[in-house]
Amino acid sequence: MTAAFDYEDMHHLVDRLTPTQVRRLRLLVSQDDELAQVADALPSAHQADPEEVPAGLLALIGSVDGPEDLGERHDEHIRARMRERFGDPS
Repeated sequence: MTAAFDYEDMHHLVDRLTPTQVRRLRLLVSQDDELAQVADALPSAHQADPEEVPAGLLALIGSVDGPEDLGERHDEHIRARMRERFGDPS
């Protein structure tokens, strides 16, 4: 197993966690000496300064509303929305 595979695997795992599971994982990480050093170096949502967030990012946050798998199946969702709005071209 390569480091790149581990990294991608962990990304997919975290993406599938519920908010409660993410909080539990954060707690577990904070209790591990080695991992806690890395986690402490990252700004949390409570520590983030709104002045440091780019304005374009603030405009985007909360503007996407859709199914949980929107990122993975965006092409299918867009086609379905187009069929709903404009009908099915036959």
